[in-house]
Amino acid sequence: MLEEHKLSTDEILDGRYRISNLIKAGGMGAVYKALDIHLDNRICAVKEMLDSFSTPEERRSGIDRFLSEIQVLESFRHPNIPHVTDHFFLEKSPDRFYYFVMDYIDGTDLSSLLKRDGAPGLPESQVIQYAIQVCEALEYLHSLDPPVAHRDIKCSNMLYRYEDRRILLIDFGIARVANPGEGYWIGTPGYAPPEQQMGKPIPASDYYALGATMHELLTGKRPEDFYFPSFEELDITIGDRLNEFIGTCLELDPADRPLNAKIMKEELLNILGTSMDVSPLSDEYLFGEKVQEFKAKKLDGILRDLIKRYGNEAHTKHVPKYLDYFKFTLSCPTNFSLIIKKSGRDKKIYFYEQQGILEKKELGSLDPTNDAEVQSVHRYISRFTRDYEKFKSANWGGGEGFIGFGNIISS
Repeated sequence: MLEEHKLSTDEILDGRYRISNLIKAGGMGAVYKALDIHLDNRICAVKEMLDSFSTPEERRSGIDRFLSEIQVLESFRHPNIPHVTDHFFLEKSPDRFYYFVMDYIDGTDLSSLLKRDGAPGLPESQVIQYAIQVCEALEYLHSLDPPVAHRDIKCSNMLYRYEDRRILLIDFGIARVANPGEGYWIGTPGYAPPEQQMGKPIPASDYYALGATMHELLTGKRPEDFYFPSFEELDITIGDRLNEFIGTCLELDPADRPLNAKIMKEELLNILGTSMDVSPLSDEYLFGEKVQEFKAKKLDGILRDLIKRYGNEAHTKHVPKYLDYFKFTLSCPTNFSLIIKKSGRDKKIYFYEQQGILEKKELGSLDPTNDAEVQSVHRYISRFTRDYEKFKSANWGGGEGFIGFGNIISS
């Protein structure tokens, strides 16, 4: 089945993503390394849902889970969670294939790292540092409104990135808004606590799973349901405080586990007793955060006003959650597009317009960290709307004439 669906090297998806190679494939999805040709061949990862279901019910459930992962990940902004930057689907008769694009992580999952370096487990300080970073991600997830439980914390869903030694939490295909009344369970045996297996996952379910994962990383022994041999029994020596911490995480009653991820992180930092061996956040990440801040404060309102103002002329109906490359298209009847592109090379946001099939024309650029330059967005969008009105008038032999920027949006 995998060979039937395997994407070819250099195949281009959605007119944008050039496939480099297959990274890995599982029962439900495959992940490919790709180049984003719209963003100067930036390396990214493309995840595809494999249509390998035996019944229509399985297929509907699989699609629902895949789309759930997209919706969940697109809303996240945290350094220990990969960013989803795009999603799309392609028709390949008789099937429809679903894809999303996310940060490419040059690293390895902790399951592979444990197999490679475990003797039989990993050093105590190393495991503590990994757990601290997972706690930081869980603190973020559980503080959302409503809180999100990951529900599948385990070694294979924790990636170690070589570049900065950070741990990234992946595979949110079964992550859900915490809902004690769901009535069914999904997760991985050995890591999932009793309440999750009874269909009532809560944030504290992730604390149990993290405790099970830490036990595995320290011992090299894969966990079994509700059975964790003592470290002494396995001839593994760890500090008393860490032993007590893991034991508390593995309490069967959620009320007996740590109160929240922030408390867990602070306790682990105290146990570690030294600074973390992690590089500072990269300039690229910090620039991305500034771009998102500019998008939320300035750009989103402008784009929403454009969509509302032009109604049926606007082919683009929604403002994206993440800004890297965005194309806003109007039609009269020929397409006329505004393209907004993030450039990590020179830390700028570029604005272009494109008339039909002609080459795009640059309207200008701005530095999202410079308050004075940020104001330029009004000038660039005004130029775009002015050019569009002229274009529309020429194509339709008349029209409403020039609509000033101030008539479309509020500054």
